Amino acid sequence: MSTPIVEHIALELVALIDAITIAAGFNQDLTAVRPKRIHLEGDINENGTVIIEQEDIALAEESTDSIVWRQPFTLQALVLDSDTATTAIDTRLNQVRSDIEKKLMTGSNWKLNGYGRVMLKSAEKFIADPQVAGIAVNIDVLYEVQGDDPYAQG
Repeated sequence: MSTPIVEHIALELVALIDAITIAAGFNQDLTAVRPKRIHLEGDINENGTVIIEQEDIALAEESTDSIVWRQPFTLQALVLDSDTATTAIDTRLNQVRSDIEKKLMTGSNWKLNGYGRVMLKSAEKFIADPQVAGIAVNIDVLYEVQGDDPYAQG
């Protein structure tokens, strides 16, 4: 069974997020999760978890030989501190956001192993319930497939 290019991209994002560790020089260890069912992200509430949510895709460009897609992803990083935390929540959110952005854009990571090109869009804080807060880093990935085959690069 073949793997669509967009799935390769999602797997590359997982690998990059999982490589954000204290041992690698970042501020915290992050772990990527791709939910198994739609709208069940709320069942996940562990500090350092980054939920990779694939948004609705948009056509960026089309020719007779290839199609360029703009695939948005939201990387929802959970930042859960205890009542005894001494670091401001905004400081923690800034560190998590910056670690994700640094990993995505350092070296050739933004090329996602040749599958596409990462474009940073925005980031916003969120509160899922009184105990679950975080930062959502929004990116687009531009990628090209053959006009008649979404499993083959264009």
